[in-house]
Amino acid sequence: MKTLSKLLLICTFTSSAITSADDFEGLFSLSLQELINLEVTTVSKRKESISEAPGVISVITAEDIKNYGATSLKDVLLRLPNFFIFDSSTFKASGAMLRAGATQHLNNHVLYLINGSPLRESQNGGLHTDINLLFPIDIIERIEVIRGPGSVLYGSNAYSGTVNLITKDSQEDFSGKISSQNGTNSFGAHSVSISSSYNEYINLQITANTLKNSGDSYSAFDEDGNTGSQTTAQDGDSFFINLNIHDFSLTSLHNDIRTPAASGKFLWTNEADFLIKRQFYDLGYKTQLTQNWLLSANIISNEKERNVIGPGTGSSLYESNSRVYTLEISGELTDEIKIISGVVQDIVKGDLNLLGGPYETQRQALYGQLDYQSNENLKITTGFQVNKAEDHDPDLSPRLAMVYKYADNWTLKAMHAKAFRSPYGSELFFDSVFLLGDTQLKPETIQTNEVQAIYADDKIALNLTAYHSIAKDLIEREFVNGANVFTNDSGKVYYKGIEAEWNWQLIPSLRFQGNASYQQNEDENNTQDIMVAANEMVKFGLVYKANARMLVGAWNSYIGSANKLEDIPDSSTIIVNPEARSVNLLSINISSDLGYLFNSDKLKDFNVSIYANNILDSDVWYPELGRKIVNTYPQTHTQGIYGTVSYEF
Repeated sequence: MKTLSKLLLICTFTSSAITSADDFEGLFSLSLQELINLEVTTVSKRKESISEAPGVISVITAEDIKNYGATSLKDVLLRLPNFFIFDSSTFKASGAMLRAGATQHLNNHVLYLINGSPLRESQNGGLHTDINLLFPIDIIERIEVIRGPGSVLYGSNAYSGTVNLITKDSQEDFSGKISSQNGTNSFGAHSVSISSSYNEYINLQITANTLKNSGDSYSAFDEDGNTGSQTTAQDGDSFFINLNIHDFSLTSLHNDIRTPAASGKFLWTNEADFLIKRQFYDLGYKTQLTQNWLLSANIISNEKERNVIGPGTGSSLYESNSRVYTLEISGELTDEIKIISGVVQDIVKGDLNLLGGPYETQRQALYGQLDYQSNENLKITTGFQVNKAEDHDPDLSPRLAMVYKYADNWTLKAMHAKAFRSPYGSELFFDSVFLLGDTQLKPETIQTNEVQAIYADDKIALNLTAYHSIAKDLIEREFVNGANVFTNDSGKVYYKGIEAEWNWQLIPSLRFQGNASYQQNEDENNTQDIMVAANEMVKFGLVYKANARMLVGAWNSYIGSANKLEDIPDSSTIIVNPEARSVNLLSINISSDLGYLFNSDKLKDFNVSIYANNILDSDVWYPELGRKIVNTYPQTHTQGIYGTVSYEF
């Protein structure tokens, strides 16, 4: 800890001491006015500014990622308002908590998209270990995040939020980047990417990267009260391709990652390695029917293998094979009215091997949205999705929103929407002595009312959001007659909270940005904090740019103490591990190019950076949402320092 602190102090002092007579104008690629008017596409599936979009949306740009540094997508997403990614004894970096919405140790309530297409595997819906730890963040142009319901346009899992990973397009005939990051605990992440734009009709990007990390060790008590230890080792590789030829597009992602786990019941005798393989394909077609009307179609394949490799237990293989077929039309009825509508066929298919065997179920959806710009200051949006799961009646998810610009710098949004999350293969068909599925499970639903006020001028951009949600039919695990069973909760859960985001240009070379959130939840009996989550989070960063080629960024995420599993009524949780106390996750990033440091134009394409995370060496524990038998599980926020060298050509 002392060595790390001294190193960071020296680096920070050195970078701050480097000054330049360069003009400070343009040090940040976007002004605050430009940031609030940044075009996004996720909320309505068409271009509109953040202030005009009928949803609560946050954007992380490629510049943000460069400013604050990161080793993974997990590092980046942890900076979002009211959001936390957590580990369980079984799945690493896969639980997602947004607005206190998680009921399981998988991400079933925040839908991940790649360039607008869903990452939903059939067995669990949201096992995102490989995405959070392995996805190549260098290729991200921006991340658009909807906080709140998104099911009207995106269907299942867009429940409490939607994360859209939008990748870069090539702007040159040929370019590329080679990068190598090395650091604590034998951490090594290496990547190479090339991109090319042959003409306005052909665009190609290819990226390959590898990850190897011996990790740190941690220990905890298991369900039998025995203490044991494990490492946070990671070993994987990834291959990404995005190809556009005239009206056709192909996006493909191949991930392969191995992490340690305790399979099934959290017992150290069940210690195993999980080998996760993902193959994602999205074949798209878009054609301009007329000047104002666009037709698009997509075939999306989400394939995943999860191989459980345990000493003396052989190997267990679980397969997910999902297909999504979409057909969509969008356009303008008049200058004031824009619409989008589509149909979806979702085939959920896979194999649970000895713990349930092969399965298949199908779902259909019909959706539409209309935007009416009544005048230059007022826009009204209405939309719906009708979804039909096999053996269940159709269900309607509506949306209604008003966006009103009532002054040059002020915008007000008021929104109501309903979202849903359908059960997946494990929840429906799992059959073992430690866990049972239920084929009669109903989709979870949530209704949310939100209001947001936005203010922006040349010096500061600020938004404040208040929300209230009602969830019902939540899919949870309960012990019934000695067995852990998936069930729909018969009651309702009520959520309410406030969220603030800010971006403040203190001086031309210094920017202060961040967010703060507070939430409460209760059940129908007025039992408080029925959902296990932190009530408050405060996250903020400072970026100082000595000039356009040298920067120092610091980010701190304060995560409040999570509510306790053992305080939930009728809980059987045993208290054997430390409480999930509040923590500060502080990181510092220093970046420059060698040409500037050594005053040589020949080296200007070489970039170097130093990134240090968890500088305060905080021990992080979080409630164990896998089986909820033990109270907490240690989280992988190991203190570390990482150096990166990259070459752009």
